[in-house]
Amino acid sequence: MKQRPGVDALLDAALATLQEDLLPTLNGRQKFQAAMIARAISVAKQDLESATDSRRDELQSFQRLYDGNVGDDLGALRRRLAADIRARKFRPGTPEETRLIDHLVDTTAAELRITNTKYLAQRQRGRGAESAV
Repeated sequence: MKQRPGVDALLDAALATLQEDLLPTLNGRQKFQAAMIARAISVAKQDLESATDSRRDELQSFQRLYDGNVGDDLGALRRRLAADIRARKFRPGTPEETRLIDHLVDTTAAELRITNTKYLAQRQRGRGAESAV
């Protein structure tokens, strides 16, 4: 029985075909659209590769934030966090607020590593940051 290629192999083949065979033959708007598709495929590939690590890291961050075992339902944890922020459960100047800020910075940086690597690189060099956090 012949095995099908995995998701990584399929994305690699699609991206290579698009970049090497199709993009050079296009002009104008079609070239721009194909470049956007190539970027989307690249982001999806990176997201798939880092999904397990990102999930584990975010769960660990939630454990630090809530000081203990929080389960493994990220959706529920994110909803809980949003509700806690709305309820102002993280009082200014407390260790809880510090852990909240750490969690938000860590999870935002993880997302930026996948979706906007140029922005993250500028931020890490001290340029392009909109906030003091």
